[in-house]
Amino acid sequence: MFTVPEGKEVKVGVLGATGTVGQRFITLLADHPFFIIHALGASVRSAGKTYSKAVSWKQTSHIPSIVREMMVYECKPEHFAECAVVFSGLDADAAGDIESAFRAADL
Repeated sequence: MFTVPEGKEVKVGVLGATGTVGQRFITLLADHPFFIIHALGASVRSAGKTYSKAVSWKQTSHIPSIVREMMVYECKPEHFAECAVVFSGLDADAAGDIESAFRAADL
């Protein structure tokens, strides 16, 4: 079980951040009491853009301000090295190799 020391913030990342599942993760994490969104990962075509430019937002709420201007990275472990937890909202066809690479990097 993952425990958080009192008063600590935990940096997290979201893979597949521009997809519907990734967007849902973001809406749930944006106001979380100790998880802080630190890194966003998506496809090569979204990488290098700010989240607001990369995403076609489908949720009923607005894009959380905490991620609006965050840079989107490719889903590679080196971009998530500072994250204690990485959530995956990747499509099944892309998830296998990417999630295996994150497991191998102990993320």
